[in-house]
Amino acid sequence: MDTEAMMLTLCEFLDMSKNAPLKDVIFSAFKEAIALGRIPAGTPINEKQLSTALHISRTPIRAALDQLAAERLVERKPGSGVIVRGISRRDADEVFEIRSVLEVLATTKAARNMTESDYEELRALLEHGQRCNANNDVDGVIQNMDDFNQFIYAKADSPRLRSIIVPLQAYSRYFRNVSIRPEVRRNKALEEHWGIYLAMRFGPEKKIEQVVRDHIRNSYGFVSGEMANRGIS
Repeated sequence: MDTEAMMLTLCEFLDMSKNAPLKDVIFSAFKEAIALGRIPAGTPINEKQLSTALHISRTPIRAALDQLAAERLVERKPGSGVIVRGISRRDADEVFEIRSVLEVLATTKAARNMTESDYEELRALLEHGQRCNANNDVDGVIQNMDDFNQFIYAKADSPRLRSIIVPLQAYSRYFRNVSIRPEVRRNKALEEHWGIYLAMRFGPEKKIEQVVRDHIRNSYGFVSGEMANRGIS
């Protein structure tokens, strides 16, 4: 993919109406384009050429690329510049396998620690996600699902567990972006989050383990299918 083709692709995802710094707008556009496979793995990114093509300073482009590098979607190689890393099926297999263990642990620990007030706060969070979905606010639903997970990680109150989970979050957000945009999976995922909440609040720990594993398995199945449809190996 040459710089002109990349520019045209990015323009499809650039939302200049967002009330956000330019670097964040560029980052979001790059992230979505990479997540959807529109900018494939192995593609080089030339800051100077892209700056010229988009008629913007190199500074926000460099900042956006730094954010992408932090999320391991691109990498900086000495002598080669910035290369799109993307995410492979092998990455997906490994991340979902790890998540199936870590998220069960985080959720069961959170359930032990949470008060009635915490559960009401989590319920309100889920209701907000439903409202976002009813308004077809897909980005709002994606953010809500991330907030749901962050809430549980915080209530698990396990710094070491969180230190293991944090490096995986870039991948989790990527997979969520892929899986939650289609309406069918989005509705199902919201339903599964309600199931997790109910199991945490009222069920035995075995039930929590079951619903969390089912949620991870369903997410993996959808993401794996989407990656196959897009020719991501």
